[in-house]
Formats: sequence, C-alpha cells, structure tokens
Amino acid sequence: MILRTLSLLRSLQGAHHTISDAQARIQQACDYRWLRRQMGHGVIDSRRASMPDGTPAVSVVLPYVATPGRSRGGRWPEDPDERERCFVEGAHACRAAGAPGYRKLESLSQGLAQGGMAVLKDAARFQYLLDQQALRLAWRRPGTLPSDLARQLGHCLPEGDAERHGLFLLTVKVPTSPPEGRPNGAWLDGCLDRYRRILPTPQG
Repeated sequence: MILRTLSLLRSLQGAHHTISDAQARIQQACDYRWLRRQMGHGVIDSRRASMPDGTPAVSVVLPYVATPGRSRGGRWPEDPDERERCFVEGAHACRAAGAPGYRKLESLSQGLAQGGMAVLKDAARFQYLLDQQALRLAWRRPGTLPSDLARQLGHCLPEGDAERHGLFLLTVKVPTSPPEGRPNGAWLDGCLDRYRRILPTPQG
C-alpha cells in the first residue's frame, strides 16, 4: 500500500520522494479538504483585508467554541486579556480548530483512495494558503468582538457555551471580492485556482 501510493506520487511529479514527503503532501490535501468543508458555516468579515502582495481579499471567519478539548492542543495563557493577544497560524491553526491529523499508513491509504492527482491539487491549494500566511486562529470573548461580527456569529454558535469557554476564530484570507451569498468549498477552490494562475513565477 505504501509503495503503491509513493509510486503514484512519484509518477505524477517526476521527482524522487521519501515516504515522509508523500505523507506530508497527503496531510496537506486532507487539511485542505477539511477546510473546504468548513466554509459553509463561515461568515464574511466586513473589515478590509489584503494578501501580502496587496491584492484585495476577503476574510472568512470560521467560529468554534473553545472547548477544553480544543484548548488542550496549545499553550493558551490563563489571563483572558493575554489570551486574546495570542494567535496560531498555518496548519497549526487548522489543527487547533479541530482538523484531524492523519498519520502514517492512514494518511497514505487516504491518498491512494482519493487519487494522486486530486491529492497534489488540494495539497498545492493548501500550500498556497500557507505561503500567503492566510490562515490564523485566535481566541476571543464574545463580548469583545466587533458588533457586526458578533451579530453574524450569534446565529452560528450556542450562546451559553461560547460565553463559558470563549471562541476560537479561524480566519481564512481569500484573494477575491465578497461572494454573493455564503462562502462554500467550490467558491474557495475557484478563488484559489484563479489567483494561483496569475501569480508571478518565482525566479530560481
């Protein structure tokens, strides 16, 4: 199973990979697919955002109750004011929000089942988000949120749990104008693929 998956990725990329290289790409694809599924309960932050190169962007905010289980994954300060000044970025942000981590045989078999080309495409999308520092998770008290964001999030989460534990807000910056209606996975795919095609090629 491992060798078959590794052989598939090698043939697609024309490069030599170790098993850990293949596993890392499949993990990225799994992270991206988790993120894509989360888009449906995201809300659009009305504040302006931009990518590192200045391209206008929208921020999709994905809310999660900061349950003890989720909080256990990081070293969050006890003091609420200090905690609100902390944040986690990249793949760690997804993991703190609840994205599952695939390991060893499980991740490799996932890649084989999902198909090598699809794995590479989703891994590239996730790598773009990492390169652009587009993923950030922060802890917030509901009472300290901007009023418009608090109003939108109020429809998404049980009020008692959010007040008791606070919120983890996973913010995803996407290079596009605000969507018509709610964001979803297909919208995310389209925005990232279109923008990745127009990025300048790095000079080696």
